[in-house]
Amino acid sequence: MQTDPSRTATASEHSSAGEFLAYCEEAFSVARNAGKALVRLTIAAPVAPLLSHPQGSMLWSPPTGTGNQVVGSGQARTIVGHGTERYEQIKDGAEALWAQLCDVPHANAHGEPPRLFGGLSFAPDRAQDPWTNFGEGLFWLPRVLYGHSGDTAWLSLSIPADGEPAEAANELAEAKRRLLLADAAPMRQAQIEHAEHLAADDWAERIEAIRTAIGEGSVNKVVAARSSRLHFRDGIALRPALERLSERYPDCYRYAFQLQNVTFVGASPETLIDKRGLHVSTQALAGSIAADVENADEALLGSRKDRHEQDMVVRAIASALAPLCKSLNFDETPKPRTLRHVTHLCTPIEGELAEAKHVLDLVEALHPTPAVGGSPASKALQWIAEAEESRGWYAGPVGWFDAEGDGHFAVAIRSALFTGSDALVYAGAGIVADSDPALEYQETGLKQRAILDALGILG
Repeated sequence: MQTDPSRTATASEHSSAGEFLAYCEEAFSVARNAGKALVRLTIAAPVAPLLSHPQGSMLWSPPTGTGNQVVGSGQARTIVGHGTERYEQIKDGAEALWAQLCDVPHANAHGEPPRLFGGLSFAPDRAQDPWTNFGEGLFWLPRVLYGHSGDTAWLSLSIPADGEPAEAANELAEAKRRLLLADAAPMRQAQIEHAEHLAADDWAERIEAIRTAIGEGSVNKVVAARSSRLHFRDGIALRPALERLSERYPDCYRYAFQLQNVTFVGASPETLIDKRGLHVSTQALAGSIAADVENADEALLGSRKDRHEQDMVVRAIASALAPLCKSLNFDETPKPRTLRHVTHLCTPIEGELAEAKHVLDLVEALHPTPAVGGSPASKALQWIAEAEESRGWYAGPVGWFDAEGDGHFAVAIRSALFTGSDALVYAGAGIVADSDPALEYQETGLKQRAILDALGILG
């Protein structure tokens, strides 16, 4: 039986409220004495479904076993980057933020240090509708953050240090209470009223233009992308879609970033970079075949086209990281990696940095890899800019970083942008000399299935 939210507080709740207040008063005192503008409070919380936190504006759920899952709401502080200097601007803004922040976790809390969550657009171009709110680079410190790992959960609140401790204690207590009262949202079948797809003939024309450029020697590979606009009759139930995405794609990065009424959602299989201290790890992920094809692994490994595409990505990543690392290790032969609908070729890459670097330095060095851009990068990006509409954050880096410069970023593929009753569902395919336009069109449709699956369209 669900407890009435308006019930009278029990003696134990009065005790908790008193403990919260004492803790908040002490934390505010510590922050003010240190001359800090922000204070971050963290308490232990019950383990609940990740999406139980109401009004979540940010979700980060890495592949199972690779990190903590968190959902946040509100923005205590934001950092913005523009143009070709966006990485430096974000690092500078973050350094100023960390200098203003006093992190005072409760003695019983076992959470994680403060992190900034967000992402960057695929290219440093001027954001256009519907991507205007996202810009070219945006990270924020969530006001409220709920996270859990295994049987441990925590709740953080980041607020101005000149506020009232009693109000902070009440906000923490209310957020904790809501976790216990949240109901699971029912899943319903999404009803598409109409859909707009890039015509197969127009796609084929694009692909033939790329193949011509490859034949002329001006480019080796271009990753062409297309989006499908879906309009839903009764709107989109976003929370159950996210729950379905999290349930069905545990081996992917599940993410959502909401800015006003626009939400970017995805389940990406691709790590861009994971940095902890001097250790770095990433992966080359290219080549695709439907997972239900008979002997899919053998077919993919035996495909000259897919092996060539994969090798191009491996070499580009190694070339970008080698000058920064004292060691870099990977196998010459890729392994098949099977997801729910697609099997890819995958090459894990591990390294040890020669000296300390900020994770954003590594993101800048790697993005965009040939898996989402092409080769050589400058020529491929020029083609993409001329032939496609702005990708926004699609295929850009999304993730988090902390005050130590550590962080974890995924490539924002298998994604969609939700606005009201509309969804833009993105997918891309790597085009090389022997690419078949019809097969590449089918491949992009296959890659859109993760989002359609989350919406309940695939059953």
